[in-house]
Amino acid sequence: MTGLILYFSGTGNTKRVANEFKSCLLKKKVNVLMYSIEEHINLTNIGYDFLIIGFPKYYEYPIMCMLDYLKQNLQKYDKPIPTLAFCTQAGPLQTDFTGLEKLLKKKNHRLTVAISFPYANNMMIFRAFKPTEPAKLMENQENIRKQIEPLLNIFLKGEISKEHTKVWQRPFIYLVAAACTKLMPAFAMRFSADQSCTHCGLCAENCPMKNIKMVHGNPVFENHCLFCMRCINSCPSNSIRYNKRKCRQYKWKQTLQPIENKPSDVSEHKGK
Repeated sequence: MTGLILYFSGTGNTKRVANEFKSCLLKKKVNVLMYSIEEHINLTNIGYDFLIIGFPKYYEYPIMCMLDYLKQNLQKYDKPIPTLAFCTQAGPLQTDFTGLEKLLKKKNHRLTVAISFPYANNMMIFRAFKPTEPAKLMENQENIRKQIEPLLNIFLKGEISKEHTKVWQRPFIYLVAAACTKLMPAFAMRFSADQSCTHCGLCAENCPMKNIKMVHGNPVFENHCLFCMRCINSCPSNSIRYNKRKCRQYKWKQTLQPIENKPSDVSEHKGK
């Protein structure tokens, strides 16, 4: 049996949970392939018996870039492919997975397990979004670890465990997510770098949307941003500003105990 894990991760939260799923599957002697969607892997050349999808959520809905990727790249199989979807979020609200489920169904992938994991807030450019306290962050990580194996047991047995939002909420959730995604480019133009910038180019190199260009050694922000916060949180000199205001960085490597990843002979392409 071979499982495929596909994920998108802005600043590391989703990737860490994907790694936890992978580690647990390897302990169960299941072959695992894991890729970031940024690697642009040709899925037509990959065979798998089940799929696990991970992503951050925006406005109680899967991030649109993941839906676009699956629509364009996921192949339609002759046999139904069991699929588990998880998202990472700052708070405890439920996610509307119905749009994702419909998309998967068209590709003959059957969503059987869907869950949201409260993790940590990595978007602190707005004053309304407060940083997650270290103690709460550690508690969230431990809760995720405790849930992974029971979820996989349910999933591998073919049982159903899907998080649901109320039917009347779904159109509203979708409209908010779609509208805010369309508005992101306008807000993205408010990013800039101040004089402390060292011109290292890491922000441009790591941007998943290639929204940042280096012009005469300086980062220039264009209008197709995801607001993933990777540029701010990965800047070594914390030089990126929003509305010319300094923003607090989310440094999970400094506040979290690392998730243990045991060596294996299963090949894996490393994502950013």
